[in-house]
Amino acid sequence: MTQPIKRLLVITFWVSSLFSVPTSAQTLLDLSVGTSRQDNIFANMALRRQFSERFRAGVELQIAAPRYRFIGGKAITEGYAYTIAVPLLWKVYDRDRIRLDVYGRAGVRQQGIIDPDGNDRRDVRLNSTALVIDPGLLVSVRVTDKLQAQSGVTFPLFFEVSPNSLFENNISTILAGLSYRVSDRKVFFVKTLAGPAAGGDGDTQKFVWSVQTGLRFSLGTRRSTHSLIMEPSY
Repeated sequence: MTQPIKRLLVITFWVSSLFSVPTSAQTLLDLSVGTSRQDNIFANMALRRQFSERFRAGVELQIAAPRYRFIGGKAITEGYAYTIAVPLLWKVYDRDRIRLDVYGRAGVRQQGIIDPDGNDRRDVRLNSTALVIDPGLLVSVRVTDKLQAQSGVTFPLFFEVSPNSLFENNISTILAGLSYRVSDRKVFFVKTLAGPAAGGDGDTQKFVWSVQTGLRFSLGTRRSTHSLIMEPSY
């Protein structure tokens, strides 16, 4: 296990331990699936806690089947990928049905391919580890008490630390999404993003996109407007 992953697991364990603290804060479980420029299919699971009226934090896991990813600036078109991250959300403005949040996410991404030499013996594994930093802004508009529209921008940065040290991807994305309250404890959501990308000394993809849909469950608390605010994920 690489040092970056060990450190993130410690941080993740610390954040997860906060969920066991008795409190009246709202806890949210997100389950979603999607597809993107880089993945044939991916699945996300996130556990978040609304610690105050302004601040939310959590842990997030993504597992993906690659379509077009890169190791050392060279493309892979199959294999595996997973990311574990800590997402944060801080409300800075909320008035007249419009809300503005500052968003951030930090994590570690592992990806690779088994049998890269193509001899069908599965005796070689090529993989990479990258640090993920993803800041952004999220604008939410309350259309009705049940329906909310969202937009915003994020700037994901992937820095490969193994087997090479290089900026794997530097991305700017525009977000769009909808969330609809199905019941007091369940919200259906759709999230999309798209934007230009650069990295790997110009050898990686030049444009990215992603579409995903899922359900959010409110655990152990009554209905809250916070549950309609959907963080981006990539």
